[in-house]
Amino acid sequence: MSEMDAVSQQIRELITQAGERAENLYDAKKICCAEAVLLTLNDAFDGGLSPEMAVRLGSGLCGGMGGAGCSCGALTGAEMALGLFLGPNLAEGLREKKFRAVSKELHDRFKERYSATCCRKLLQLGKKKQGASCKELTRGGAELVTELVLTHRPELAEKGDLEFLGRRDSKFANLLKRVFGSKRS
Repeated sequence: MSEMDAVSQQIRELITQAGERAENLYDAKKICCAEAVLLTLNDAFDGGLSPEMAVRLGSGLCGGMGGAGCSCGALTGAEMALGLFLGPNLAEGLREKKFRAVSKELHDRFKERYSATCCRKLLQLGKKKQGASCKELTRGGAELVTELVLTHRPELAEKGDLEFLGRRDSKFANLLKRVFGSKRS
């Protein structure tokens, strides 16, 4: 296997692991799609936010912006993660015009994969078994944004926290933490 193939394989694995981890956080920790996507990318690639801050920043995007059913939280959480790693105000970030093009690409690829970006519409499709569940959307949002981030900043692949990405939280353990008052991690 060539060095280029090895890098490409490593990036594909990181994309898959990021999607699986975001899905696990959504499912086991009972955090919303936006929170799970932002937390996954932040913690996996050292975005500089504490886990608590990442979750707090994503919290208003749950349920399509606070339950309004507008833009899907998996997509808006992914857009926030995109800005965290590629935003034009970062030294390593993209120029504004290029960043906006990548942001639009994320939106368009999400819409192409799931047929909509509106939470309300996505939920309707899911209930009719014509679309993805919130858990699947969370996974997909994390996969799409990870691919774009690593395409534009491949050096982050070396910083990928494989321990975090490989960890799987238990629903039962998290339920016990909530019942007995431990803080969410």
